[in-house]
Amino acid sequence: MSDDCYWRHGTPGEKRYPCFDGKNIVCPLCCVEKCPVETPKWFGACTAAGHPTWSKPTIPVPRKLVCLESAWDDRVFQHLSVQGFFNALAPLIHPPLKIAYRFIESTQHLTFYTRKPDGLLWSDLEAWDAPVFYLAFHGAPGKVFATLEQIGSEVLCEAFKGFGEHKNLVYFGACSVLGKNSGMKFGKKFLEVSKTRAVIGYSRDIGWMDSLAVDLLFLYRFYTHPDPWNHLLEIFNSVKQDFGPAERMGYTFIQS
Repeated sequence: MSDDCYWRHGTPGEKRYPCFDGKNIVCPLCCVEKCPVETPKWFGACTAAGHPTWSKPTIPVPRKLVCLESAWDDRVFQHLSVQGFFNALAPLIHPPLKIAYRFIESTQHLTFYTRKPDGLLWSDLEAWDAPVFYLAFHGAPGKVFATLEQIGSEVLCEAFKGFGEHKNLVYFGACSVLGKNSGMKFGKKFLEVSKTRAVIGYSRDIGWMDSLAVDLLFLYRFYTHPDPWNHLLEIFNSVKQDFGPAERMGYTFIQS
């Protein structure tokens, strides 16, 4: 631990704490006097995430969701997307959920965002601490289908290698990714390689509306729970208990 805060205010140790950037040590004077002037981008990111700028965060997780989605069909004038559903969820959570949405066409496009350390989700100051990464694709056991190509289990594991360094979960909104022996084997390997806190997905084919209802219910309960990281399985089980189609679709939770 540093022997002083970032801007050298000489504050005692009990009044210093880790900055929102995950690297430096700050004090209340840093947050209210220096940060808005010297590093306004960090100040804006911190307040947007719901963190008070003079003490430790009072919300359990940053109100952020990253969604990576591929095309659902090959019709030009038919545009299905989960984006609208997440945008509708956002204002129901306080502070409002911030949605980062990107369309994924290929393996190269996926790794442009995810691969450590140069991927955009690592280098963007506002993205590194998002607690949930939601992948909306067509799927099959151990793989997903981007617009231009299939992305298999080995590629997915490599793309998300070390991704959980900042503690998050990966949610597969896709048919059957965790199905059969190959899907469960993939899920466990993905968890080990990515170092995320949990992997959530489905072991069977899923209906569009039923699966979105499950996903939105989980996300709402996750973001509004006072201590979600220590109650992940409890939140997951509550969704299975309250919404019957979840069990029929093989709603699956994998945690180390």
